[in-house]
Amino acid sequence: MPLLSVLYVRTSLVWLVVGATLGGAILWSKASPIPFAWQFLTAHIHLLTWGWLLQLTLGVAYWILPRFGAERPRPWLAVAAYALLNAALAITIIASLLPVAWPGILVGALQLLALFAFALHAFPRARRSAYGK
Repeated sequence: MPLLSVLYVRTSLVWLVVGATLGGAILWSKASPIPFAWQFLTAHIHLLTWGWLLQLTLGVAYWILPRFGAERPRPWLAVAAYALLNAALAITIIASLLPVAWPGILVGALQLLALFAFALHAFPRARRSAYGK
């Protein structure tokens, strides 16, 4: 498995633990109030969908999509997607503590850029098989 795939998958598992912990704190606060627990609801959702599910998917896609030649085309785009996505997730956690709405726009823009970057990387790798019909 390539190093970038390992980073994607391991980081996704870290986000799974952090997101599930936040979710547990939110659930626990229903019975016994935990200060600021509900402020992390958005971060909890983002960490489990964008952090865990999407990064796991992108890491496996980077590894498993076919290569035509010795190298994967434009790997710097997949690295950029990794950096942008994780920056967006870190901002989401920090923004949960802020009383302003503008970080949501920044997070959405970073996530969109990350998806475009990975799509540009992966698009040439999704071709019809030379062995199929």
